[in-house]
Amino acid sequence: MKSFDHFRKLAGNPKLDEFFVDAVELERLLPGLPLAGDSALDKLTMLADNSYQTYAVSLSRCNASGGLERKGEVSIPPRLKRGDHKGMALIEIWVEEPPTVLDMYGRSVVEPLHLALTYTDEKLEFDERVSSELGSLLEGLGYEFENRWD
Repeated sequence: MKSFDHFRKLAGNPKLDEFFVDAVELERLLPGLPLAGDSALDKLTMLADNSYQTYAVSLSRCNASGGLERKGEVSIPPRLKRGDHKGMALIEIWVEEPPTVLDMYGRSVVEPLHLALTYTDEKLEFDERVSSELGSLLEGLGYEFENRWD
C-alpha cells in the first residue's frame, strides 16, 4: 500500500477557504455545485452528514458569481450547535475546479482522493467518525492512512 500521508505532504490541500453561506443564495448564484467535505464523504462511505450540505467551487467561478456573503466561520471544535446551521450551506473555495465523480445516485461529488486532501489534521484528530470513514475510503483506493483512528 502507498502512504496517503506522504502523498498529502507532496500534493497539498486544494482548498483555500471555507465558510457558511445562505443555502438559497448559493443555489441561486452557483447552481449544481458538487458535494464536498463531509457531505461527499457521506455519499461515498457510511458517514452520516451534518445538518447542512458542503459544496466545492473554484476561486475563479466563485469570484465570477459576484461573491457570496459569509454567514459564519468554520471552527474546530464547532462553535455553533447543530440547529444553528438552519438555512446555511458550507462552501469550500478551491484553487481550481474540483474534479468530480458521480455517486451511486448520479449526484456529483468531489473525487475521493482530492476529497481526502481537504481534511486537515485538526479535523481528523477532532472527529473520529470522519477519520475512520476516510481511512476506509483511502484503503479501498490502495492507500495506507496513518492518521486514522483505530
